[in-house]
Amino acid sequence: MSIQIVTDSTVQLTESELADLPITIVPLIVRLGTQEFLNDGVQITNAEFLSHLVNDEELPKTSQPSIGQFLEVFDRLGENGDEVLCLNLTHFLSGTVNAARQAADMTDTKVTVVDTLSIDRGLAFQVITAAKLAKNGAPLENIINAIDLHRTHTEIYVYLNTLENLIKGGRISKAAGGIANLLNIKVVAEVVDGELRVAAKGRGKRFIKKQLDELIDHIIEVAPPKVGLTHVDNLTQTSEIANRIKAALPNTLVTIHEAGPVISTYTSVGALAVEFYTD
Repeated sequence: MSIQIVTDSTVQLTESELADLPITIVPLIVRLGTQEFLNDGVQITNAEFLSHLVNDEELPKTSQPSIGQFLEVFDRLGENGDEVLCLNLTHFLSGTVNAARQAADMTDTKVTVVDTLSIDRGLAFQVITAAKLAKNGAPLENIINAIDLHRTHTEIYVYLNTLENLIKGGRISKAAGGIANLLNIKVVAEVVDGELRVAAKGRGKRFIKKQLDELIDHIIEVAPPKVGLTHVDNLTQTSEIANRIKAALPNTLVTIHEAGPVISTYTSVGALAVEFYTD
């Protein structure tokens, strides 16, 4: 009997990680007007979605996977007696983990569902560790202890040109976001205990540059084993940051990712997330 790792499509994994590790991804759903797509990178690509995000008048909508989607995956993975560990994005940003829990109650497969209180590459850190341990035959208790350690040692910062989409999508309050938009203030948000909170705000590009410089100094000081950079049509700035970190920390794995449709919907064009964990 093996432990199969399941997660959702807000996770940010490289092609090699997906090829090498026992990970199954259940896609969220993206809606563009009356059209509905699975957020699986196939039905709609990041580039196609970005065009809609920029040009469509109506903000795209997203929704969690259905209970049926999770149930089909749990049933299939458990056919030969395997059990499932399902790691999902924070409940503060989606009801995905609750759909997974309801499906876990309906399947005959033994399923453990975990709210990672994370998202994107931060979610990936937990998923990768879980999959590596599962592949090597580690017991469930050891895997959960390892991802718990990652969760408490992961930092996620998001640099935003606007809060408009987060407010429209209900991911941050109008009271918190309205002032920032009114004053054209740039925002640094941080994921704290699974919740996206405004950590700092200021005017103009100089503010963002100063905040990024301070964070890069912090990263160099703590020397994390992995740093993930996720952007929405902001490759030039992201690459510059990656090169600075690589030059200072040659033993740190730095990966660059394009944000998928779900994350792009709420962070909007130009956004940049910096995610890392310390041992």
